[in-house]
Amino acid sequence: MSTTDHTIRSWKATPLGRVAKFIGSVRLAVPALTLAAGAMVWGTWIESTQDRAAAADIVYGSWWFMLLMALICASLVLSVAVRYPWKPKHTGFIIVHASLISLITIGFYTMYSKIEARVILAEGETSSIAVLEDRWVQLLEPSIGGARTLDRFFLAGDKPIRFDLESLSDIRIEILEQWDNSAEVTKITDDGTNPFHAIEIAAGPGAREAESGDWLGQLIATDPAIPSNAAAFAVRVIATGETWTPPTERPYAVITDSSGTEYALGAAGEPIGQTGWTLTEIAQFQRATIGESGLIDRPDGPANPATLVVLTHADGSVEQQIGFEKFRGEPFVQQQSGETPSGLVLTYLGPSFTDPTLAIMRDDDGTVHAILADPDGSVETFAHDGAWPWHLTVMGTPVSVLRSYPNARASKVLAEADAQDSNSPVLTISTDSGPEQLVWNTPTPVTVGGHELVLQYGSVQVQLPFALELVDFRKLDYPGVDMAMAFESDVMVTNLASPRSVNAALLASEGPTLADPFEFKIFMNHPYEQDGWKVYQASFIGDSITVFQVTYDPGLVPMYIACTTLCIGILLIFYSRKLSFGHPGIPAPFGESGTTKE
Repeated sequence: MSTTDHTIRSWKATPLGRVAKFIGSVRLAVPALTLAAGAMVWGTWIESTQDRAAAADIVYGSWWFMLLMALICASLVLSVAVRYPWKPKHTGFIIVHASLISLITIGFYTMYSKIEARVILAEGETSSIAVLEDRWVQLLEPSIGGARTLDRFFLAGDKPIRFDLESLSDIRIEILEQWDNSAEVTKITDDGTNPFHAIEIAAGPGAREAESGDWLGQLIATDPAIPSNAAAFAVRVIATGETWTPPTERPYAVITDSSGTEYALGAAGEPIGQTGWTLTEIAQFQRATIGESGLIDRPDGPANPATLVVLTHADGSVEQQIGFEKFRGEPFVQQQSGETPSGLVLTYLGPSFTDPTLAIMRDDDGTVHAILADPDGSVETFAHDGAWPWHLTVMGTPVSVLRSYPNARASKVLAEADAQDSNSPVLTISTDSGPEQLVWNTPTPVTVGGHELVLQYGSVQVQLPFALELVDFRKLDYPGVDMAMAFESDVMVTNLASPRSVNAALLASEGPTLADPFEFKIFMNHPYEQDGWKVYQASFIGDSITVFQVTYDPGLVPMYIACTTLCIGILLIFYSRKLSFGHPGIPAPFGESGTTKE
């Protein structure tokens, strides 16, 4: 044995050498590869049920998966290193291990560099822009005519956003919350500039367990009270410091003209002032409802005052109006004959008090109390004990007053909503002034780390090195069913002089130069390819809109090369005695001697 061989073997006997031999041994490689296989099965399932970004965040881009891959790479490297000095019989072994390391490295490179986007075109439309299917946060710089993209960050899970710019090296944005969809709702806060009393109230079954209810604001004396959810009584919110006394008079109907002049309703046949119209018919209802013959008065129905009038003009035109006390100024008008409209409005005046009414009042010192008044003259009082929510029982109905604001202000805000076909995601981030919501595809000025930034959360447009015009889209359905058997698109392709690189495509801000166009047919398994980009026929919308899947994968060719060398190495191991003879696990054929464990 040479001195060099002795030195190498002596090193393998040291503690460090034993650790290296263990890491490079089958005893570690087998469980590590088993875990990796299980993780990949999990990642594939996540990608198929959710999306690529979720799989990258939960599995492929996680710290533990990267650590596992690093351990496997270290095992592959050391399993080759501990066999030094290498001999020809190690050739297949080295090629296989080097190919596996290359495949792992290329896989991570592909994960972070591969682009998948969509182009949707209707017949006759042209576009050189593809839209990435993933979610991004972009850093924008305002400029004349729009905004220029400085940098962008691929959003995976709730990892902090980091922009790779020298001038913003200290910028780190924390993600607080992500919504897949949002909806605009009304939010009530107690910070109004003017006094305005409002309450949040829930009535009916489940009111005592309710965490939210209906917001009601203060009314003036002549406004109709708002029916409660229970429908047995109405609710009236009184301005802070004021009281409400049930009125003794009843509301009454009048007719007003365009100038606001009021005309009392007289008997049938009387003229209505100098308007040229005559009141030819009048009927009043206290419990109005719609019956088979029209408006009727149902004795056992709820209070619902209404008035029906028929107006006749001097030229013979006839108009009918029906006005309801609960919908003042909004009569139902029907032109029965003639073409002359009256321009008159049947409405109600006077206090609105036809249903039992729960009035919520607030004193200047903040004390809240209520009364329940019935048109029959009975009154019941309720005292607030100071605790919120305030639970009470009104006419046998559970009622909870959840909040009372003396300076209520209504504003529109975004709230999380259930996912639908068309979503508007929202990303909430931390800024110097507190949480800030980034609405989908909406540039938002924010201040982070003392820097004034413009951020946009949404899809990213990619400038392709070519333009596509959809000339014709065709699909063939299976006989007798509305299901596509085949579909294809005739496109006109126009090469663009710039950009050529992916970075230029992502950050392009100026329009490219057009070259001579040519025709191409895209159909299943027949994509258009140029400069590493591939355009596949993915799907369609209706009979004239096509959906193209656009991909750019710079790791595809290196992946093919690594797979080829892996196959070559495997063939050498199994079929070449000279280049694999003596490999652990491959016995010497026919009892030949001279094998080693190296």
